Amino acid sequence: MSDGVVVTLERIYEKLVELEIRLGDHPKQLDDHETRIRNLEMKVWGFAGLSGIVAVFVSLIITKVGP
Repeated sequence: MSDGVVVTLERIYEKLVELEIRLGDHPKQLDDHETRIRNLEMKVWGFAGLSGIVAVFVSLIITKVGP
């Protein structure tokens, strides 16, 4: 029968510190991504609204110019 694997609290702590160092400032990067996505969404919805307004004016012009 083998002794198995022994994991000490010290080893767990070392791995956690190593993981924290490797991850770095990801929360900051996530905030930056959220800001970029919100800006893109505002542009898309603004363009959609502007397109709707243009479509209304074009349809009004076509109906007044038509027969």
